[in-house]
Formats: sequence, C-alpha cells, structure tokens
Amino acid sequence: MNKTVLITGVSSGIGRETAVLLAGKGFRVFGTVRKETHGLDGIELVTLDVTDDASVKDAVREITAKAGPIGGLVNNAGYGVIGAVEETSVAEAREQFETNVFGVMRMVNAVLPGMREQGYGRIVNVSSVFGFLPAPYMGIYGASKHAIEGYTETLDHEVRDFGVRALLVEPDATRTNFESAGKATAQNIGAYAVQKARVLEAMQQILKNGTDPREVAIAIHKALTAASPRLRYPVGTGPKLSFMRRFVPAGMFAGSFRKQFRLDEPRPA
Repeated sequence: MNKTVLITGVSSGIGRETAVLLAGKGFRVFGTVRKETHGLDGIELVTLDVTDDASVKDAVREITAKAGPIGGLVNNAGYGVIGAVEETSVAEAREQFETNVFGVMRMVNAVLPGMREQGYGRIVNVSSVFGFLPAPYMGIYGASKHAIEGYTETLDHEVRDFGVRALLVEPDATRTNFESAGKATAQNIGAYAVQKARVLEAMQQILKNGTDPREVAIAIHKALTAASPRLRYPVGTGPKLSFMRRFVPAGMFAGSFRKQFRLDEPRPA
C-alpha cells in the first residue's frame, strides 16, 4: 500500500480533520490550500486551486517529484451556492460546478496515470447526503453532488482493472463552517424570502447538532485502507436516510422531509 495521500482543502473542517488523522496513522500527507496559511504538524502544505488546470498539474508534479506516485487522493475542496434554483444564475451554477465537479475531475486526471502505472490507488470523493436527497435552497450544490455520485460510480468501474478504486464518502450535516463558506446568490426573489429564511434557520440548527468532522475523517480513512472497500461510506444519519430514500414510500418520505425543513408551514398573510 502506497501511503502518500493528497487531500484538497485542508484549511478547515473535514479536510483538516482528515489530514491530522491520516498523519497520525503514518501517512505522508500533502494538503492543499488556496492561500498561504500556517502549517499543520506532519502535513506538507501545497498551494493549489482546483479550478485552474496549470495549478493542479504543477502541484501534482511537485508532489510526485518529492514522494513518487500518489497512493491516495481525497477530493474534499468545495463550497455551496445558497439560494433558490430560480435565484441562481447560470454563471453562479457554472462556478459551483467548476469547483465541486470539474475540480474533482482535474485532480483525478492528474493523479490517475501514476496510480495506473504503480498498479494501486484509492480515490475518495467527498459527496454529501444531498448527493441522493433534495437540497432545498441549495439546489445547485445538490446537483453538483449528484454529479459526483454518478461520476465516481462510473470511474470506479473503469479503473478497477488497474488496481485503483474510486469511492464516495457521504457526510450528513457536519459541524463545519459550511454555511459561512457558502456563497449566497446575487439575486433574491421576494416570493421565496419567507420559506428560504425558515429552511436556512432549520439548516443552522441541524448543523449545530451535526456530526463531528472527525467521524467523516474516520470514514475517509476506512475507504483508503479497507482491503475490500465499499463504493459508498455514509456518515452520521446517512445510512438511515439512504434506507428511507430507497424503501419508504415516496409520498411519506417527501412529507417527512418537508416537515424537517419547514417547507409546508403557512406563509404570513
């Protein structure tokens, strides 16, 4: 097993917790940041912008020059556009996909030749429960995670013959700075204002009581090291939600989901 791992987005949250955990377990960890930042013990920081082809290629070239082929890639970098789908411009949606989807593709395309050559590799893409559930007022973020789900499942079939696996970790609401790191849509349509405020208030409460990011890091470690890995690693309430989505009648599930996010509460007169 090649224990050189590259993790995108280690400045905070899930990325930082994963980097610290893996370094403590003997991995050689390279963590990417967009700007210069204070170092983390046992982690070699690399400046990288997943939306820039040259930045990705240069960073991977730098890492392989130091450590040889990369054994594990954890695609964690990402953010969320917050707003109704109608409020979201095509430009904002394109920017969202540039980071959350095309950024993942750039990283995979940069490390995969080395993995194929060495006959081993693990690619772990951090998805979300919104990769298989609706994402009210974060619809484009949810669409990007749906895209990652389909992309990863196909990639996994294509690369298994080379000793490489592509896997998904699906966190539920996690205690990170997700909301503050998100980007609100430039447009605000008054018709959505009341319901959007309720949904975001409910989301704040869910995040406050959410999963510890270290639990997500533990799932990522399992995906990187399991002898026979699963395609999906749901975290927190993920297993329960996945089961409900598949087996609970659609109307019953939708009713429960809408109640949780206060979507059916009456609007003020």
